[in-house]
Amino acid sequence: MTLNERTSLGLITVNDNVIAKIILRAAEKAEGRLLLSSEKGRVLGVASRVGVGDVLGNFSIRAEDDRYVLRFSGVILFGSSIRWVSETVLDAVAEELRSFFPHHGGRIILHIVGIKSKQIAVRDIEVMREYEAAR
Repeated sequence: MTLNERTSLGLITVNDNVIAKIILRAAEKAEGRLLLSSEKGRVLGVASRVGVGDVLGNFSIRAEDDRYVLRFSGVILFGSSIRWVSETVLDAVAEELRSFFPHHGGRIILHIVGIKSKQIAVRDIEVMREYEAAR
């Protein structure tokens, strides 16, 4: 779903490719500890080796009132701190979305579908970050 924002300059359109790049850049900041995945747990891979096309069908973004809601999934490597990984990734996504849409708040949801060691242990953890509009 493309996002549209009307400004004094006209209509600004942000398509899914841009959102996918934001997710990839944020996942890279987790230093390989977050593997992007589908909602059902199919691992896409480490962010540095995953392309935008792989991520496109594996996140959702929608507009609610005066905020955007972004939801994506991942698998965390065994031994990594869920708190550190989720804070790092969600902070990076929030910072970029705030720069794109300063007049809107947002809710970002990282759905952790598993923990990977030799195999993937299924989990169902949602970490949510809400932020207010910058202006």
